[in-house]
Amino acid sequence: MMGLFKAAIAVSLLVSTGAYPQTQMSASADARSEARAMMKKLVSYQTVAGRGAVSEMAQYLAQQLKSAGFTDGDIEIVPAAGSAAMIVRYRAAPGSAKKPVLFLAHMDVVDAKAGEWKSDPWQLTEKDGALYGRGTVDNKFGVLSLTQAFLRLKREGFVPDRDLILAFSGDEETGMATTKVLAERLKGADFAINSDAGGGYRAPNGAATYGYQAAEKTYATFEITARNKGGHSSRPRSDNAIYDLSRTLTRVSEHQFPVRWNDVTIESFRAWLPTMDGKAKAAMAAFLAKPGEARGRALINQDPEFGKELTTTCVATMLRAGIVENALPTQAMATVNCRIFPGETVAGVQSALGRLAGGKAEVKLVKSLGESSISAMPDDARAALDAVLAVRVPGASVSPYMEVGATDGLQFRRAGIPTIGIGPIIGSPDSNWNFHGIDERLPLSEFEGGLDHYYLFIKALAGGRRH
Repeated sequence: MMGLFKAAIAVSLLVSTGAYPQTQMSASADARSEARAMMKKLVSYQTVAGRGAVSEMAQYLAQQLKSAGFTDGDIEIVPAAGSAAMIVRYRAAPGSAKKPVLFLAHMDVVDAKAGEWKSDPWQLTEKDGALYGRGTVDNKFGVLSLTQAFLRLKREGFVPDRDLILAFSGDEETGMATTKVLAERLKGADFAINSDAGGGYRAPNGAATYGYQAAEKTYATFEITARNKGGHSSRPRSDNAIYDLSRTLTRVSEHQFPVRWNDVTIESFRAWLPTMDGKAKAAMAAFLAKPGEARGRALINQDPEFGKELTTTCVATMLRAGIVENALPTQAMATVNCRIFPGETVAGVQSALGRLAGGKAEVKLVKSLGESSISAMPDDARAALDAVLAVRVPGASVSPYMEVGATDGLQFRRAGIPTIGIGPIIGSPDSNWNFHGIDERLPLSEFEGGLDHYYLFIKALAGGRRH
């Protein structure tokens, strides 16, 4: 469930105000070499659900952190839900009264079939100016860049003015049980920074933008099941379970949930408006002037992609029906996955699906991550982000956005911890990350550039001193 600032939005956010210099503070050659070796090791761990590799990877990270001066008391590996989570505390100077800040990443990845890739997905491979391997983007680069920042700062003798805590989950891609454990354990934190969301884009002419994630849709999965007594296939019936389910799914595919918006979507739309043209731009301007159902629909009709930003969506993803070829099915079942706009409830979406079933099928909630609130950007986090971007992409425009997927941030928000996605990757038209897909890749320039992201952010955020 990658939350990276998606390329399609990044492209649409371009602000062509002239070329910006490519000035960027670079990690030392030693730091880059160490990061490359660590990334190779991280990719080699097959941290897929059920393989037990998350704990092994956490142990490896713990060893690296201890080598820089972190103690056993600073590091905790928490077994949970058949996987593991990891907590690393960078302690503030004695007497600090500030609440801790969390830094989030997930150690697990989706599976990859070696035969489908051009290279071994579990071996970091450099070619065509990019690093290939499962997790290079989602989200082992988040894990690496945060860990590297802690390593570099610790070796420099940096002492933050508040506790800084790495919170690495182990099952973000499959259930977020470890995320819930972390969120519960770390309640009371000032806020969290999520490496698995947010990011930037640099155009060929140098113009740049950065989007930070302030909200995300939640995730719910339903099973819709049609049933009857069945019978012999030589005696067809009008109430065939497959046909009843098919008609329900057709209604689901045609259903339009109400248009929704919030401060985050309005602000991000205002950033997009200058980049648009023609009828789509006129529809966007009209919606921004007076948001409403009709004007939202007009905008979606001009550009259907905005439907993901303005409404709850539900889609059928799996089908199961019948047991033999010569018998009428006694039941037909579809899995329907919904991405729910903040403010709408899972129960409300289930009721809507029930109405679409019209008594011909049962709608059962299978899985829900619960609702997620919107997080306001803390002033000190925004100041720290501005300081980072002044070095990495001077002149970049900055705006919030809402993720149409779901990340670990959802569970931290539910625990009362404001969470902002401030990812380390600054992309380009040639990025082609393809996370979750075949040949996941991270351009080498984006890898090396991102190594400074949290190093600079923490220095700006947590002040601190040297020993």
